[in-house]
Amino acid sequence: MKPGTKFLHSLFEVAHVEFQTYDLYNHKLVFSSGLISQLLGYTEDEYLQLSKDFYRNILHPDDIDKVQQTIDALLQAQKGEVIEMTARLLKKDDNYIWVNSRQMVYDMKPDKHVCTIIREVEDVTSLVVLQDQLEEKVEQLKQISFRNSHLVRGPVASIIGLIDIIEEKEITSDHNRQVLRFLKEAITKLDDVILDINDLARLD
Repeated sequence: MKPGTKFLHSLFEVAHVEFQTYDLYNHKLVFSSGLISQLLGYTEDEYLQLSKDFYRNILHPDDIDKVQQTIDALLQAQKGEVIEMTARLLKKDDNYIWVNSRQMVYDMKPDKHVCTIIREVEDVTSLVVLQDQLEEKVEQLKQISFRNSHLVRGPVASIIGLIDIIEEKEITSDHNRQVLRFLKEAITKLDDVILDINDLARLD
């Protein structure tokens, strides 16, 4: 390995980011810094074989169309334009991981069609899992907000309405008026708390 190449490989390993060059016309990998093959658990030769036809053999079936759209975008891209994509790749242990890739046109044929791209790839599985967990929590908050509004605030509103009706009647006892006032203050505070909970849970 030449000194310059060795330095680049060391740099890629320290950065923990995969760098690749892919020939779009021949559907084959030209260069890989090696990190992604290690991450997926394949040998360099295995990964080279699996990289053919835009990694179709290790792409999650639901992401094939997304990859094709990215390729189409690259074919229309200007030199230096960056196209980003997130997709799932199959590891050798049969588990999928999420990878984010940023690809840029590197070389063009004389007719201006894309020939070769350079690609930066990074494992973002933990970020995607975190995003899914956050979306699940948001959905739970929405359910809490719904229940809070319909199952809790409804009876509270009914009580407030009854108090208003009672207040319209003549109450001769000072004690009864005081009890009624305390009851109204308490239920109003409870209603304010419910509204605050709704405001906190209303994320959309």
